[in-house]
Amino acid sequence: MWRRVCRFALLASAIILTGAIPAYGIGGVGGGVSQEGGEVNLSRQKLITLNREYQQLMSKPGPHWRYRSARPGCDTGGRDSSSACYEQARTACSSANPEVGGGPLTDVYRMWVDEEGKALPAADWPVPYMPGKNIWAYVGSTCLPNLVPDADPIPTIDMIAEAFHKTPWAKGSISTQPKGNTTLVNLKTFYKVDWASAGFEPGEIDLVDPATMFGYRVEIRPKLVSYVYRFGDGTSEGPTTSPGGVYPDGDIIHTYRRPGTYTSRVDVTFGADFRINGGAWIAIPDTVTVPQPGTPITVKEARGVLVRN
Repeated sequence: MWRRVCRFALLASAIILTGAIPAYGIGGVGGGVSQEGGEVNLSRQKLITLNREYQQLMSKPGPHWRYRSARPGCDTGGRDSSSACYEQARTACSSANPEVGGGPLTDVYRMWVDEEGKALPAADWPVPYMPGKNIWAYVGSTCLPNLVPDADPIPTIDMIAEAFHKTPWAKGSISTQPKGNTTLVNLKTFYKVDWASAGFEPGEIDLVDPATMFGYRVEIRPKLVSYVYRFGDGTSEGPTTSPGGVYPDGDIIHTYRRPGTYTSRVDVTFGADFRINGGAWIAIPDTVTVPQPGTPITVKEARGVLVRN
């Protein structure tokens, strides 16, 4: 813990003191702008190359690179950081390209040190470097923070989106009026979504297993994007945000024109917000559509019959 505190304290000082030092011939890969004002330019392949170089240097005594990360919007990093730094992912890391990553946005710094970890003078660096008031050189920016050499792992937007897709959703079944899921030809039938008690419906909070999030407390709160009602006779209604209702106020109404048994269902599209360690809620830049269980609807044909008094 002390190592982590010292590590980020040093980095906070570096961010304040250092000037904008260009990355070493690294081409941009798309995305937004880092706190250094440069393009997000450290791709997956570039980080893999930096890691390979780092491991080779660390495998034997001698000078090596020491790396540090900073995330714009965080105070000094670490587990006490606000969720605010994840907001940067909305713009800087909005690409769907896995080579770019989903964020959070991370600026990468490094310095050349001896085998005891002490900084070496600029003349001894293996790359050109013009130090200002600080010895940390800005390497570039990335939306793949856990691929930075010697990084303290954090939950990424991609990890949180994957956990969102694995949410144990509540089942939303269809009920109709007239009651009993039985109706008549040419009669208006009212539809309503009923959520099961098990699982998570919109507005409920799912706590992700901290063991899958490096010990961080990550909560996901599903939210409704839309319903699409499928009536089983080839027709549908939606997308809509209405859960339907009963007579006379329900607004999801369907009229069957022929007798028979039809399997109706509702497809629910979920979005979600997340928060880390009790911070602010932030939107997950993703949705998932979940087809709900089917409900058989029996449609009968009414006939007029004369009876003798």
